[in-house]
Amino acid sequence: MIIILIAVGMLLGVASGFTGISAVNLVVPILNVIFLINILTSLGTSLLIDVISAGTVAYFYSRHQNVDFKMGVLMGLISFSFAILGAFIAFTIASSSEQTLENSFGFFQIIIGAVFIYRGIRQKEEPETGELQKPKLAEYFEKVPEKYKKLIIIIASIILGLIGGLFGAGGGFAITFILVFIFSFESHLAVGTACMVMLFTASGATIFYSIHGSIDYILGIYFGICCIVGAVLGTKLAHKLSEKHLTIALGVIILLFGIIMRFY
Repeated sequence: MIIILIAVGMLLGVASGFTGISAVNLVVPILNVIFLINILTSLGTSLLIDVISAGTVAYFYSRHQNVDFKMGVLMGLISFSFAILGAFIAFTIASSSEQTLENSFGFFQIIIGAVFIYRGIRQKEEPETGELQKPKLAEYFEKVPEKYKKLIIIIASIILGLIGGLFGAGGGFAITFILVFIFSFESHLAVGTACMVMLFTASGATIFYSIHGSIDYILGIYFGICCIVGAVLGTKLAHKLSEKHLTIALGVIILLFGIIMRFY
């Protein structure tokens, strides 16, 4: 079991540092099936791990100037509160059907992963910078007045908070998706900023799960420590890739974890 903890923690850390993905995709099935921990405690523990891994990844991305602190703090503070509401909804749903909660999350993630892969393959790179051309959705939102953009940020943060608390995830992949396809963030900057937002979101939901005794702190801390080491490796790897390759890799990892959650 110790070997499993170390291996999974390292793998999760690498994936998080590489793509900003949440712990829920890998940790929840392992805790639920191998360690026979109920779904709510598995979700709560994954959130604790998200707090540790997201904080680590955000720190290392910030050292490469790949964190938008203004956007991160704004979205983070809003999503924090609604993550608590999302956690309450998760407890309500799980009380009647845990399988519904798991399947919904997996299906949602499969769609997100497929969109990222499509963007990485189809979008052309700018010849001078090597960055991917802006998505059409991002070009549309650039024409939106500034006051409406702020409204979009608020609405997106509310949704992200609800997703984070509802699915036991910091919502890293969803945040990255919004930053890339709506606000035209470059992939590296999107991942770094997403991890900062995820730190706030996961913290809000973790508080709720903690109050209800649905966190295994021992396993969470063990996983978290291993994640820190893996996150360092994943961050270094991510900054050696072009945006095109990082976007495709991001999509593949999200898609695979979504399939695991949906059909496990």
